[in-house]
Amino acid sequence: VEEQRALSVDPGDLQLSVDAYMSHFDERTEEEKRRQANRQVDEDGFELVTYKRKARDLGGDKAPEPEKKKKKELTDFYKFQVRDKRREELASLRKRFDADKNRVAEMKQQRRFKPY
Repeated sequence: VEEQRALSVDPGDLQLSVDAYMSHFDERTEEEKRRQANRQVDEDGFELVTYKRKARDLGGDKAPEPEKKKKKELTDFYKFQVRDKRREELASLRKRFDADKNRVAEMKQQRRFKPY
């Protein structure tokens, strides 16, 4: 009977041990949740892999954070898109030129055009 009692653990010590383990477990799960929250997923559902450099503490303020680069979007990927875009830009320039030319002609007729 005494051997059995020697093998059993005191309930108070057991409770302290369980509480310590649970607090450690809670810290680990909170850290994992933070990691999951910092995870970046693109619109296709793939996780973006990033590398975070740990800032060295040089006894001063924190190192300045690098500026975030803007995501570049390829608008003209194919050559026909580049040609179409250039053609549209030229057409809009011609329209504006014709509109300006008509306005100058109207101003000349009204004798309000004085370019110099």
